[in-house]
Amino acid sequence: MGTPGLLQLGDVAIGAAIRAGERAGETLTRLRDEARARIKEVRLDDLNELAELGASERNRVIENAITALAHSRIVDRVVEIQLARVLELLEREPDRIRALVRGQRDSMVGDVVGRVRAGAAAGDAAVDRITLRMTGRGQLIDPST
Repeated sequence: MGTPGLLQLGDVAIGAAIRAGERAGETLTRLRDEARARIKEVRLDDLNELAELGASERNRVIENAITALAHSRIVDRVVEIQLARVLELLEREPDRIRALVRGQRDSMVGDVVGRVRAGAAAGDAAVDRITLRMTGRGQLIDPST
C-alpha cells in the first residue's frame, strides 16, 4: 500500500482516535483497579487497628473487673468463711493437717532432689563433652609426649 490518499488520511485519524480511546480506557481500568486495591488495603489496615484497639480495651475492662471483684465485700466474706473452716479443721484434726504438711514437704523435697540430680547429670555430660574435645575425641593422650 502506498502513501495514503486524502480519504485514507481521514480513516487514519479516526483509527488513531479510536486507538487512543482504547488505551485511555485500559489505563482508566488499570487505575480504577489499583485504586480499589489501595482502598481495600486502607480498610484492612483500619480494621486491624480497630481490632487491636478493641482487644486492648477488652483486656483493660477485664483487668478492672477482676480487680474490683478481688476487693469486693462478697469475696472478702467468702475468704473469711473458708478461713474459719480451715482454722476449725486445724483445731479438730491436727494430725490430718500434719500429714498433709508432711506430704507436701516430702513432695517438695523430692522435686528439689530431682532437679539437683538432673542438673548434676547435665553438668556431667558437659564435662564429658569438654574432656572428649580436649583429649582428641576420647583418645588418651600420653603425658610423656
